[in-house]
Amino acid sequence: MKIYRLEELCKDIIDCPHITPEWKKSGIPVIRNFNLDNGHLNLSEAYFVDEETYYKRTSRAIPEEGDIIISREAPMGVVAIIPPNFKCCLGQRLVLLKVDKYKCNPYLLLYLLMSDYVQTQFKRANSTGSIVSNLCISDLKNIKVPIPEGNQKEITNLLQKIDKKIENNNAINNNLQHYPSMIA
Repeated sequence: MKIYRLEELCKDIIDCPHITPEWKKSGIPVIRNFNLDNGHLNLSEAYFVDEETYYKRTSRAIPEEGDIIISREAPMGVVAIIPPNFKCCLGQRLVLLKVDKYKCNPYLLLYLLMSDYVQTQFKRANSTGSIVSNLCISDLKNIKVPIPEGNQKEITNLLQKIDKKIENNNAINNNLQHYPSMIA
């Protein structure tokens, strides 16, 4: 196991624009804190912008497959990964991690960012003293991430299989809750 600072595993770490866009009823999805769900994007409550706003919000970086989104506050340290062929931009209080795929598998980094080891560092980095926790970009860049030695692809595949089984079990549990007579 080798420990890296997060900025060593990324080509770039980009803070989001700090202004609220004008929302549209349809268009390009804007990822917000509540859309980050256990490493995935949950767009059941989606907000949208038009093409012009999208280009303004992505002027520093366009979110691409394998990029990781992390929340800076409310709640702090929640992550998700950009799936293939998904066009979006970021809302406020989010940071885009452009993962260096030559150094780290993006999905492995996603799982490591969700680990207790890294999440504890996020909590410790909160030095605002305010009611709402906040993760500064400089602190985020210095978060220590343990990268296991060996084949990252094999490790990632195993974690993704476990994640898929958890998703399937949750779906089964949700279905059973709709039919209580079936579990009696």
